[in-house]
Amino acid sequence: MISKLAQRTNNPAGNGAVALAIFLTSSIYAPPALAQESVAERVWSNSTELGWVFTYGNATTNSFNLRNVFEYTWVDADLNLEFGILRADSGDERFALGTEEAFEIIEPPVEPDTDRIYAKARYLRNVSDRFFWYGRVDVERDQPAGITFRLAPAGGAGNNWETPENIELRTGYGFGYSAGEMTFDGSNNYFGYQLFYEFDMKVNESTDVDSNMTLDGSIMSPSNYRFRWANSIGVAINDRMALKASLRLVYRNDPALEEIDLEDPSGAVLGNVIVSKKKLDTGFTTSLVINF
Repeated sequence: MISKLAQRTNNPAGNGAVALAIFLTSSIYAPPALAQESVAERVWSNSTELGWVFTYGNATTNSFNLRNVFEYTWVDADLNLEFGILRADSGDERFALGTEEAFEIIEPPVEPDTDRIYAKARYLRNVSDRFFWYGRVDVERDQPAGITFRLAPAGGAGNNWETPENIELRTGYGFGYSAGEMTFDGSNNYFGYQLFYEFDMKVNESTDVDSNMTLDGSIMSPSNYRFRWANSIGVAINDRMALKASLRLVYRNDPALEEIDLEDPSGAVLGNVIVSKKKLDTGFTTSLVINF
């Protein structure tokens, strides 16, 4: 066997075969090292925001908000997963049932005033330092706004703008489809457009300011559009924790419909009328942020 190997080694064709074998072998065993280097370049982070207010006694309220953002970053791409819950419950004023001599005090049950749940997933890939493409999916339920369920996949492109080192600015432009089920209106489906910006500024070592806005609407119905604008400021307590204050505005130019009672001046219910919900929703939250 040794002589045969020697013959192959002395043969030019055999030398080529040996070289090819060495190359293939090195190709098979090289990826783990390369993979380790690639993994070292990947970065993941997770940020959780928690807020809770509870009162009991003469007034009963319960407010809870949760937001979690997970991000996995490659050299030229990133994956962002986000979900959030905002829930506020309150009880109506108590009343007496019976006569002046004999009555029972009724404590109305605590019922939800606000119930909003959403989830987002976005993959963004940089083609160059200044240009990127993206794909995203948004899912939400917003009962006060009359949205029972909404699914909105979208995709497009955008720009990373040249800014000072402590500032990041990104704008995007895309198209998508919105499939929604409204509480009173029924189905609300349309092909639409999407514009957005994302702004982040590091004021100092412990303070960050974030701002982002997304405008989307129907291509066939220009009056059916809305925008979501969120602004926040966070102050770090240590490497893992921070305090954050956020202001969120949601404007719907063509809001959902709702049915309300029609009463006469004495308070007697005469029937029902159909009206539009308010166009603007405003939310202010303070949260404790935990970073991983």
